[in-house]
Amino acid sequence: MTEAEGDGAVLLMGYGSPNGEEDLPEYLREVLHGRAPPAEMVDEYARRYRRIGGSPQNRVLASLREKLERRLGERRPGTRVYLGVKHGRPALRDVVARAAGDGHRLLTAVATTPYPSLWISEPYREGVAEGQRAAPAPVEVDLRLDWHLEPHWLAYWKRAIGSELARLAGPGTPVLLSAHSLPRRMRERGDPYPELLRETSSAIASSAGLERWSFTFQSAGNTTEPWLGPDITEVMLDWRARGARSQLVASFGFVFDHLEVLYDLDVVLKEYATTQGIDYHRVPMPNDADEVVQALAATVEAPAATPARGR
Repeated sequence: MTEAEGDGAVLLMGYGSPNGEEDLPEYLREVLHGRAPPAEMVDEYARRYRRIGGSPQNRVLASLREKLERRLGERRPGTRVYLGVKHGRPALRDVVARAAGDGHRLLTAVATTPYPSLWISEPYREGVAEGQRAAPAPVEVDLRLDWHLEPHWLAYWKRAIGSELARLAGPGTPVLLSAHSLPRRMRERGDPYPELLRETSSAIASSAGLERWSFTFQSAGNTTEPWLGPDITEVMLDWRARGARSQLVASFGFVFDHLEVLYDLDVVLKEYATTQGIDYHRVPMPNDADEVVQALAATVEAPAATPARGR
């Protein structure tokens, strides 16, 4: 980032999560695009959050914001990093408007997902646009939505997977590289998400020197329409049939711990693995690790794209 690119203000964008059960109805309403969630859905999600002891996502986002601001400030003293989320608080639209009110005329925005899927990225774009329309003064936003092959991001997984394989005392343990599934219709509409994930999984496997690994999807929605596969349960059974009782899951499709990791994997998938005679292990999520902060900083400091102009 150069002086010509503006005042150096940064917008860190996250998905967001409820801070407690009392936030669930409104949070789910936002996720459902304004539709009131059925009572049974609220109860089910409350049960899941209780099972994992609540989501650490908002705490991780707050830590990432602080660490990113400190890191960027080493090269540009006084750099301000704002945090806005798609769902929950602080809402992305409110934060963009607040940054404009604070006098910033350019925000460099980076998402806490490295994968610029249409499904994933469009809500960020919409939130930014809403904030620009509500801003008290014009503000441009330079969106940085793709860092799926950023070297620091790959370096985290090389280090973390290697550490877990060493702990399991066996490079022969297969590694299941997993990411959140999407409805198959998104791929049919040209969403690059599956290809981005396959590129990243191949890069991680190559970097980590993996010989026994698979790319898988997880957390498919409970709907009648088909979702992207192969599902992680199918891949687990395939490896078991090849004699691999101990298996290591690396959920590289996410950056930090939340419901799809702590519940979908560590509760549901682990219980399933046990019934199938499989010894389940999981690589710790990056969360606010130094490599993630470095990856975000490098993405912010890369040459500018064409900013989205508001108002």
